[in-house]
Amino acid sequence: MGFPKFSFSPAQPLPNDQIKLILEKLESVERELLLLKRRVAELEGKNVLPKPVRVPEPKAPLPAPVPARSVQMVLLPSVDVGNVRVIETLLDWVQFMLSKVGHEGFDDLVNYYVEIGWISDEVADILRKYARGMNVEGTQAYMLPEDHTKSLDFITRIQEAMK
Repeated sequence: MGFPKFSFSPAQPLPNDQIKLILEKLESVERELLLLKRRVAELEGKNVLPKPVRVPEPKAPLPAPVPARSVQMVLLPSVDVGNVRVIETLLDWVQFMLSKVGHEGFDDLVNYYVEIGWISDEVADILRKYARGMNVEGTQAYMLPEDHTKSLDFITRIQEAMK
């Protein structure tokens, strides 16, 4: 009595999608087996510890969270310091802000405008440079709502002067 002869060819690698399907089916079978073991244990009055279920790796790494500021629109991202109308409006705006909060509160105010997306860091630096050359005293500790509205008016005038 002889044994049949078998010939084997080298195994071909499976495509990734087939491997994924096999792994998903295996995990499904493992979950069903665990449920059956629990049910049998309940019927027999035993306590069975659950076997840890393997969680598949994410298909692709999750993207890093994007800081809110990087997607925020800035009303005044840059200024044309070669434009006389822009420079005049910038100087008027700096003088206005200094007349309200003085040099003591100016940096905080400019940083706040950067934080809320009204101006960019680049524009803030230009405003600080102009402020260093002005001798204006502030009359209040902070800006009132109508003062911020006036700042928005200055931003609008600068945008229009650059068109």
